[in-house]
Amino acid sequence: MSFIRSTYLVAWREATERARSRAYIVSTIFTLVLLGGLMAVVVLVDQGPSTYEVGLSGDIPPALSASIDAVATSSDVLVSQVEYPTPAAARHAVAAAEVDAAVVDDDMIVVRSPDGSPIESVLITALRQARLADRLDALGIDLSTLSDPGRIDVVATEGATDDSGEGIAVTAVVLLFLVITTYGQWVLLGVLEEKSTHVVEQVVSSTSVRSLLAGKVIGIGMLGIGQLAVLIVAAVLAGSVFELFALPSATYATAAWSVVWFLLGFAFYAVMYAAAGSLVSRTEDAQAATMPIALFSVAAYLVAFSVVLPNPESTVSRIVSLLPPVAPIAFPARIAFGQAPVWELLLGVALTMAAIAVVVRLAARVYAGALLGAGSRMKLRQAWRAAGELAAR
Repeated sequence: MSFIRSTYLVAWREATERARSRAYIVSTIFTLVLLGGLMAVVVLVDQGPSTYEVGLSGDIPPALSASIDAVATSSDVLVSQVEYPTPAAARHAVAAAEVDAAVVDDDMIVVRSPDGSPIESVLITALRQARLADRLDALGIDLSTLSDPGRIDVVATEGATDDSGEGIAVTAVVLLFLVITTYGQWVLLGVLEEKSTHVVEQVVSSTSVRSLLAGKVIGIGMLGIGQLAVLIVAAVLAGSVFELFALPSATYATAAWSVVWFLLGFAFYAVMYAAAGSLVSRTEDAQAATMPIALFSVAAYLVAFSVVLPNPESTVSRIVSLLPPVAPIAFPARIAFGQAPVWELLLGVALTMAAIAVVVRLAARVYAGALLGAGSRMKLRQAWRAAGELAAR
C-alpha cells in the first residue's frame, strides 16, 4: 500500500476504535454532564434582581412612591407597591406574608423580622428621601432645581476600550493548552497500549512505522476535534437558550483560528508524545518518559499567559508568538485582542509547519527504533541507534 493509503487506514482504525471505547464515551458524557451542571448553577445563581412587595397605608409622604422606585432601581431590586385602607390592614398583610414589608404613616416601617433584609434598607432610604422632599417643598424650594445642577460635559482623553476580547483570549489560551496536552496524552496511551499488548508487531508487519505514527496522530487528532466541537456547540447553544452570555465579535475569528492552531499545536506535541510512549512498555514508566515534554508545554503556556496576555501588542509578545512551541497558544490570544496582523499569522503558520516537519522526522526515528523494544524504559540514545541499525539493514 502507498503511504497515504496506509496512513488513512491507521487513522480510520484509531478513530473508530477509540470512538467506540467505553473511556471515550464516558469521558464525553461526563464532560457534557459537567458542562450542563455548570450552566444550571449559573442559571440558578443568576436569577436576576430580587423582587419584593410593599404595602402602603396611612399618612405617608406624597413623594414616597417615587422614592421607593428610585432607590429600588439603584439597589438592583424590583419593588411592587400595594395600598391598604388602614394601618391595621397593612400590618396584618405583613404578618400573613401577603407582602414583605409595609410603610405606615411617615414614621413606621413594618417587617416580619428585623433581619436587615434589602427591602428594609430600601424603605428606610426612600422614606428619608421623601421626608426631605416634603420639607424642601414646604420651604418653597423647587426640588427639580436641586436635582438638575445644569449641563456637565465628559471629555475622554482616549478612545473607548473594549474588554470583551480579554475573556476570549484567556479562554483560548487555557482551552488550547488543555486540549493539546490532553489529546497528546491519548497518543501516548495509544502507543503504550499497543506496545504492551504486542498489537504493534502485527500492525508494523503490514505498514511502515511512519504511516503508523502519522495515522495514529491524525486519527486521535480528528477524534479530539470532534469531541471539542461537540462541547463548544453544546456550550454555545445552552448559553444562547438561557441567555447566559453574549458572544463578542472577536469570538468567531478566534474560534476559527483556534481550530487551525489546535491542529498545528497537536501535531507538534503529539508526535513527541508518541515517541515518548514508544520508549516505555509499562504505564508506570510513562510519566517519567513524558516529563520533558510536559515541562516544555507548561513553559510555553506560562510564556503565553505571562507575556502575551498582559501586553499582546508589544514587540516581545510578537517575537514570542512566532516561536513554534508557543505559537499555537499565543496567536489565538492575540487574535482575540485584535493584535495579530495577517502577515504575522501566515508567518507563524509557516514557521510552525516547518518545525512540525523537523519534529516529525526526529520523532519518527525514535519511534521506529523503540517501538518494538520490550522490557524496561529505553533511553533516547538507544532508540536513535536502533533506528539507524534498522535503516542500514
